[in-house]
Amino acid sequence: MTRAESMAAAAVYLSEAAAALAGAVVTLARLDLDDAVDVVRSVQRPVEALSQEISSAAWAAHRAERPEFYDESGRFVGPYGKGKN
Repeated sequence: MTRAESMAAAAVYLSEAAAALAGAVVTLARLDLDDAVDVVRSVQRPVEALSQEISSAAWAAHRAERPEFYDESGRFVGPYGKGKN
C-alpha cells in the first residue's frame, strides 16, 4: 500500500468515526444528556478536522506519486493519462 493509499484509508476511518460521533450526539441529545453531548461534540470536531486534513494530504501524496493521473491544472484525469479519458 502506498503512502497516499494509507492516508486515504486513514481519512475514511476518521470520517466514519466523525459520522459515528455525530450519531452519538443525536442519541444523547434525545436522552437529554447535555453534558455527554458536549463531551462528544468536543471530540467530534477535531476528528472531522483531522479527517479533512488527512484527506487533503492523501490527495497531495497521490498527486506526487502519480502525476500522470493529473492535468496541468491539478485536475484528476485518471489512469489513462492527461486528456485521454
